[in-house]
Amino acid sequence: MRHQKIANPDHGEWLAAFDQVRIINLRSRTDRRNETMREFTRYGWSIPDSRVSFFDAMAPQEAAGFPSAGVRGCFLSHLGVLREAWRAGCESVLVLEDDIAFTRDMDRQASVAARSLQEQDWDIAYFGHDYGNQPGDLSWIPVLEPRPLAHCYAVNGRALPALVAFLEQVLQRPPGHPDGGPMHFDGALSTFVKRTPGVRAFRCSRNLVYQRPSRTDLHAVSVLDRYSWLAPVAQLYRAIKRLYWHRVR
Repeated sequence: MRHQKIANPDHGEWLAAFDQVRIINLRSRTDRRNETMREFTRYGWSIPDSRVSFFDAMAPQEAAGFPSAGVRGCFLSHLGVLREAWRAGCESVLVLEDDIAFTRDMDRQASVAARSLQEQDWDIAYFGHDYGNQPGDLSWIPVLEPRPLAHCYAVNGRALPALVAFLEQVLQRPPGHPDGGPMHFDGALSTFVKRTPGVRAFRCSRNLVYQRPSRTDLHAVSVLDRYSWLAPVAQLYRAIKRLYWHRVR
């Protein structure tokens, strides 16, 4: 990854380490967009600007072999971000989903992670994952057995052509194809890492980015989101849960 001077000091060393930072968000989900902007503001990071911006997520009406139309839209949106970065000649891109939540010590930890990542020969780097935290100093751990996770990851520009080509092939295959047919994007990314020789994937030894509790766009909604009269209860429940996460993580 190319070492870059910080173009905007308000973004911190972490975000400034990437050519592009893209946040996937459906236009209709202004609630998620606003919450994400507040999450950035907690650390004094401005959004959007020439480096950090939202990507308008796709919302197809048909599942077309995917588990749901929402899952297909998520897949197409990630593919759109990666294809855009590849065509722009980016040396690196950081991709986030709009339900991200940062740890309390994110600014310092992410800066350490960005500097440490520059010392690795990497293709894909997971800043958010479900492996749990490792004791000791922050480091990067090779991903040997990928697990689905795609709410905050980075891709080195050299890996973009192969990754985009793989994802486009997934779109052309039927469901259940042994080489990977229509599936959740995080599963497709894991499949790419596992089945592509020479791809170097790493995860941060600390999980720096979590997913906020939020109404899903991928599956059938929960009981709390199914009825409008329960909306205040759902909002209060998620607000309490987010507050708890911000205190303990």
